[in-house]
Amino acid sequence: MVSNVEYITYFILSLFNRDSSLNSAQLIHIFHGRRTPSMLFKVEKEKLYSAFGLFKTLKKNTLDQQLKKLVEMKWIESTENKGYKLSKKGSEVLKEYFLNRDYPDKIVSLENATIRKPFFYQFQLVSQIFSEATYKNKQYSPTIKDPVQQVAVKEWLTSLDKPLLNLAKDWSSELEIILEKLTEEEAMMLVWKLTGHELVGNTNRQLAEILSLDTVELYILLDQIMEQLIYLIDKSECALLKSFLHQINENHYYGLSKSTYVTAVYIKNRIKLVDIALKRNLKLSTIHEHILEITLVKQTFNFKPFIPDEIYQQLHQAFKKDPYFNFQKAKQENKNLQFLWYRLVEIERIRNESINN
Repeated sequence: MVSNVEYITYFILSLFNRDSSLNSAQLIHIFHGRRTPSMLFKVEKEKLYSAFGLFKTLKKNTLDQQLKKLVEMKWIESTENKGYKLSKKGSEVLKEYFLNRDYPDKIVSLENATIRKPFFYQFQLVSQIFSEATYKNKQYSPTIKDPVQQVAVKEWLTSLDKPLLNLAKDWSSELEIILEKLTEEEAMMLVWKLTGHELVGNTNRQLAEILSLDTVELYILLDQIMEQLIYLIDKSECALLKSFLHQINENHYYGLSKSTYVTAVYIKNRIKLVDIALKRNLKLSTIHEHILEITLVKQTFNFKPFIPDEIYQQLHQAFKKDPYFNFQKAKQENKNLQFLWYRLVEIERIRNESINN
């Protein structure tokens, strides 16, 4: 292990594997959270959930410098399509580096990719509001300055129509239940970030120093903790916290892009895809892309009604005979085959393989 290499270099290295290629353009789109069906599929196929939307301001030239460094150290190898694969040396380096360090693998889907950031901002703000309310203090400066987050929190609190002090007590008792399900270190990281009455939360840099962590490592770990919090709240019976999560999901289209969410509502109301396209004045191919986004983001979404049963069975049989069965081959066998059908079966196979492994 090279001692002067930063955590972010090892994290980027961990996104490569020995079997498939990943290039700089794909990786920067993944870090920026680009939501095209092809990019979402790449994330699903390579299990790059933790990286998706993680560094929205990262410059491509900065990423290219990181990749150049990895090539020079022979930790990744160039491929024919200007991409890279993990080298044998890189694989050994990764194994050694994460031997005594938790790898950030708590994020196992794309569902909360657009939810985690606003959730964390608003979680901090609500916690501060309730803390100050407990001490009947109205003269304080909000820890989160973003007016969008402030308005969202204000609207949620107004909708509850309950005294702030009562809400504060409910929030405290429910949060205690949730925090008990995190590890001691995770709970500590979260609590130390919070600002309350006569208490100022730590910045990421301060908290990283306290915990002897790289600042990027802390940033990534906090993102992982948000994912766990969202999951734990969703599965809990904590009414106030679930209400809080629900309003964030509503405001951010339940993890979907806005246009895809509109299509999802039509689908929920049993409107045919052709009719959705007509109503929305969109191409049918665009609605098909929405189906793919919903399938890739929402792992419980039932996509089978959108594939003829005979085609579904034929594609599965073809993949069983040839694991590398591609769309070009599929199209040769059935000239009327839609790409949507092929991709949906491919996504299902990838997920089934993950469960079996």
